[in-house]
Amino acid sequence: MPFICMIRTDIPNGILQVLDLQPNTSQRNLIYEPPGQTKYVRRLDNDTLAALAANATIATYKGLAAYLIDNVIDSGGATITVTVANASAVALIAAMDTGTTDLTLAAVNAIMVAAGAGGATSLIAGGSSGTLAELLRVMAGAEYTLPAGSVVGGLAAGADLGAFTTGQYRVTYDSGALNISIGEGHLADFIAATFSYKGVVGAALVVLDDTGAVMV
Repeated sequence: MPFICMIRTDIPNGILQVLDLQPNTSQRNLIYEPPGQTKYVRRLDNDTLAALAANATIATYKGLAAYLIDNVIDSGGATITVTVANASAVALIAAMDTGTTDLTLAAVNAIMVAAGAGGATSLIAGGSSGTLAELLRVMAGAEYTLPAGSVVGGLAAGADLGAFTTGQYRVTYDSGALNISIGEGHLADFIAATFSYKGVVGAALVVLDDTGAVMV
């Protein structure tokens, strides 16, 4: 289950479309072919979290920091703080935006620790309820929403109160068409350092496999 991630902030959503994956979403045979693969690529959400009130969110938040505070327990035994969630999200996005950094589970855990979490903090263990697949899905543009009033602070286990918006994200599958696209198709153009949008040169996308490793 590869994840196609937008790594530039100057390209609006609804502009970059990967059209050489199969089946074509608009042309497929609804009876005989599996779900379509062609799609627009969307930049991830990352609302900045404000301080909690009685361990609850004071507004609705979308994106990576919201996912982290909803699911990650610090190795000290309680939910990571708002400060750590925000800093971890910023650092994870910066790593993704290099276009060359693997975001494996070990790398994600190390980034959270470097951002202020306890030394043994894990996305998936020690009370945390996260998964690498879900985190990468957020980074690939899936909309994750944590409602206002969600009690996410001071817990010994992930609250897991947020949810992905149904129908907003199209899963990408590893396939021959995907690998051809990365090698010499649309994705090859978008991940190249020579890609240009409105005169600004630089890779627009990175493709991560389901372990978080960069696919080239």
